[in-house]
Amino acid sequence: MMRLTKLQNVIFPTQKRFIPHTKMFYRGEGMEQSADKEYWGIAEYHTIDFAAYFNSFSIRKWINYTKIDNVKICLTMKGNFKIRISGYSMHRRPLQEEVLSEESFSLSEKKELILEVPKVNDQVTLIGFQIVAYQGCCLYGGYYATEIAQDQKREVRLSLATTTFKKEDFILPNIQLLKEEILNSDEEIAEHFYVHVIDNGRTLNKEELECDHLWVHPNPNTGGSGGFARGMIESYSQPNPATHVLLMDDDVIILPESLKRTYMLLTLLKEEYQNHFISGAMLYYEHMNEQHEDIGYVHDDGSYGPLKHRLDMERLESVVRNEEAWPKRKYQYAGWWYCCIPMSVIGENNLPLPLFVRGDDVEYSLRNQAKFITMNSICVWHMGFVLKFNAAMELYQVHRNSLAIQSISGICPEINFGERMRKFTRVELLRFNYNSAELLMDAIDDYLKGPEFFKKPDGERIMKEKGAKNEKLEPLSKFKQIPVDLDTVYGDEPRGAMEKFIYRLTFNGLFCPDFLLKKEPAVIAYDWFYSPHRQYLRKQLLAVNPHMQTGAIRTLDKKRGRKLLQRYRKTFQEFEKQQQTVREKYQAEKEYLTSYEFWKKYLGL
Repeated sequence: MMRLTKLQNVIFPTQKRFIPHTKMFYRGEGMEQSADKEYWGIAEYHTIDFAAYFNSFSIRKWINYTKIDNVKICLTMKGNFKIRISGYSMHRRPLQEEVLSEESFSLSEKKELILEVPKVNDQVTLIGFQIVAYQGCCLYGGYYATEIAQDQKREVRLSLATTTFKKEDFILPNIQLLKEEILNSDEEIAEHFYVHVIDNGRTLNKEELECDHLWVHPNPNTGGSGGFARGMIESYSQPNPATHVLLMDDDVIILPESLKRTYMLLTLLKEEYQNHFISGAMLYYEHMNEQHEDIGYVHDDGSYGPLKHRLDMERLESVVRNEEAWPKRKYQYAGWWYCCIPMSVIGENNLPLPLFVRGDDVEYSLRNQAKFITMNSICVWHMGFVLKFNAAMELYQVHRNSLAIQSISGICPEINFGERMRKFTRVELLRFNYNSAELLMDAIDDYLKGPEFFKKPDGERIMKEKGAKNEKLEPLSKFKQIPVDLDTVYGDEPRGAMEKFIYRLTFNGLFCPDFLLKKEPAVIAYDWFYSPHRQYLRKQLLAVNPHMQTGAIRTLDKKRGRKLLQRYRKTFQEFEKQQQTVREKYQAEKEYLTSYEFWKKYLGL
């Protein structure tokens, strides 16, 4: 029996944080919510266009990935107006719009309209609709739907597993939102949705927060990998075992509609896509209209980054472009800020590696040769990484884990992470960032300890120890004597042959008389950006974060620099000497480190 099945709701910017970004919901002026919040009024002679990030319909992906073969737009309205349905594509630049249908209405009473979307060709990426008000009209709500036989839908039990560590400002509002808009709703998802909050900080009130289908699990602080492993185990062990586990960070802003759309997508997937991961996008917390990443990949130099360039989701061109086919990369992964994984992939003994944080999501995707589904509006907002740069994370944790996951899982075999670390260590020594150079060499040393190092749940202690080496940045107002041009921090000039020769010969002043060194500090970037000309033969450098307008003084320390240079040579000699033997030890422990047996012991279950 065919039945009208809702696929996604039409949603509105009802929260204050979304008011500056209404173009992500609709474009046009003259629409306001009524005082009683019953409807949205559209002023006479105004047009509201819902072909936007949250309210367009990714028809090409829905037709490709799911069993649907028809789409309807269902709107409850009153007044005199016209509804235009359009299709959008970018198979020819610029953006192409095709009007698919138009129909006028004169409704004296509130009525639900069910509008058939005409069949579209394979080049149409999105569909959307516009409401043209002849006189003032009212929109009470709406949704996209399909008519489909109920036996075509599969049963889905979607478990959300979120790991938190003392982030009550985020996790408590998110829990409340999940209760109000999903668990206590009258929508289909309510009976098939479960929440496991893994409390690594053990600071949440379990009795106050728990309800039917929502559990709080106090957990030792085993980082993101330990929290998500616990979430997978609990999802598998719940009274009605989950069919899918949705891994989500705690320090995010969520949109319940994203979860609803994920659930509906899962219920209708074609058989050949049943084991795909659904990779939700990360949009910037600081710039809510900008997408950072929906799929990432490991670059040839060993760094991690987004597959797509940054996209502004207030622009229709970006919304359409985001759903077009992008060139695939060799080592693609889904970030665990929002990643839905089928339980058929996880099973009992395909759990994450005990990496504490960083790289666990990369390794898991690559280990399982994951394939991905992404879709506009399936997303969260997360703090941008530019503002979260942390040397203990980026230099120690990421690089240590990159070496480990390459050895354990055999991923990215042609990428030379060791050589990347060698270059970075030299750079940090050359710019007097001695603590950061130590962090990189610490990463090598701990990796060489072999898999036994990762079997101990010492992640929290290690991160505190390494975090103490982070550079302490202060407001630039404390360095008024040093001229700083924030617009040119990420810039440098070419070097001449003689300058290059002296720079290398003296190791940027480490082996030269003090009288040859310039007394005035040079301004450089605090993070990855390398400025050899600026820092050439200086006694001091001011490392600046232009985004936060903070900085720190770095001073040439010849005694410490020479000592660390000796350690540098010894560390990388040992790495080359032991690498093959250590790699074999890691490979021998792969199955155990990802097993339920290991995690049960590691988590103290």
